[in-house]
Amino acid sequence: MTMLFDPEISADEFRESRVTIIGLGKGRTTAGLARFLVGKGATVTITDPKPKEELAEGLARLEGVDVKLVLGPSSDDIALAEPDFVFVIPGIRPRSPTILRALQRKVPVMTEMALFFRLCPAPIVGVTGTKGKTTTTTLIDRVLSLGRRRVIVGGNIGTGAPLHLVDSLTPEDIVVLELSSFQLETLGHSPHVAVVTNVLEDHLDHHGTRDAYISAKRNIVAWQGSRDIAVLNLDDPATVSLHTGSASEIRGYSLNLRPKRGAYLDEESRLVLVSGDRRAVLCAASELRVPGRHNVANALASAIVGDVFDVGAEAIGEALREFEGVPRRLETVGQADGVLWVNDSAATTPAATLSAIAAYPERPVVVILGGVSKNADFSALARALVERARGAVLIGRAAGEIEQAIAGAGKLPLRRAKSLEDAVTAARDLAQPGDVVLLSPACASFDMFSSADERGERFSALVKAFATPVAR
Repeated sequence: MTMLFDPEISADEFRESRVTIIGLGKGRTTAGLARFLVGKGATVTITDPKPKEELAEGLARLEGVDVKLVLGPSSDDIALAEPDFVFVIPGIRPRSPTILRALQRKVPVMTEMALFFRLCPAPIVGVTGTKGKTTTTTLIDRVLSLGRRRVIVGGNIGTGAPLHLVDSLTPEDIVVLELSSFQLETLGHSPHVAVVTNVLEDHLDHHGTRDAYISAKRNIVAWQGSRDIAVLNLDDPATVSLHTGSASEIRGYSLNLRPKRGAYLDEESRLVLVSGDRRAVLCAASELRVPGRHNVANALASAIVGDVFDVGAEAIGEALREFEGVPRRLETVGQADGVLWVNDSAATTPAATLSAIAAYPERPVVVILGGVSKNADFSALARALVERARGAVLIGRAAGEIEQAIAGAGKLPLRRAKSLEDAVTAARDLAQPGDVVLLSPACASFDMFSSADERGERFSALVKAFATPVAR
């Protein structure tokens, strides 16, 4: 099925063709893809089974783009009448009935990301992982931007593949893409440099099984050749196992091991870049402005990518020291009554919340948890909360499931809240001077908010009403 999803194609083939894009959603991916295809001379139809009233955000992004809209429950049958090409947006299952019907009719089915890989003349750095990929992508951008080449960032960060720039890209540019499992699962290409932060467990509601999720992630290295490079977290066996059968060179990074080529944390807690006999100390872990050992690992991965593209060790160290993190990822919002308030709304899995708790080893934590579970297992998180937390405030659809997991692990003061406003109030009541209050929900946001970003922004606004900023 992979090659049917990823046919050989040039941009000229879209001229005077009929293209159907399946899925509008919020329009971030669809709008950019539609603009590109219309610009290449295609007649574009966008189909979505939702009614117009539920697609306001996506429709707003399409303003000024000459496309035909086929919306509502019968949209698929109409839109699949006679297309020359079909595009599917991330998150729609590859084996959905609509896609299978298109494949049965021998219609080429593609994704926006596959098209970009086909057309991009610049080397691509792809970053994936269950957690840490946005931070690592952003940090790689900061590191590479200190070199001499133009750096373009896109993918799961931003508005999708930067198709609008493809005609201006050259082999001297560098494209850095954050790649989700949704974007990877049908991709028949791998980037020149593939960075994998970790492979834990996520999106089982979409992929069905952990094996299917891992199989999707594997595509970031599966198609690499001998001149390509895999930057892998050596402390995560699942990440290393992705490389089985791949022809690319491994440059590993580790907090515990000493790779011969890659980067590591030495016995003096310094970040070190190494290649054979060449060894360069970049900075001390204590100099990083972002908390947590997982962010040390992200910094090591970013340093390796900088080294691949000949950014000097001194410049890499400078970028690592100056990086203040990404909004809604362990973002310090403020302090009040001796309590630190941290926005980690991007933590949508139990593993991400575990990392957030571990980032503050010397402080008791009060954690605001809940939302929409993605078929996740909360047992390990529950044990950590019982051991480390002052208390927890539970919100959203998964509150009962999380409460049950905590009850099975031991005793912990719990509060239920009907809204994020109520959760912040409850957390203020539970927290004591010296504590950290973490919005680190371990769940998706869609029962109460349109996105994790909206959830985090609301939290920050609530906290800023009573907290003072903290110098970093």
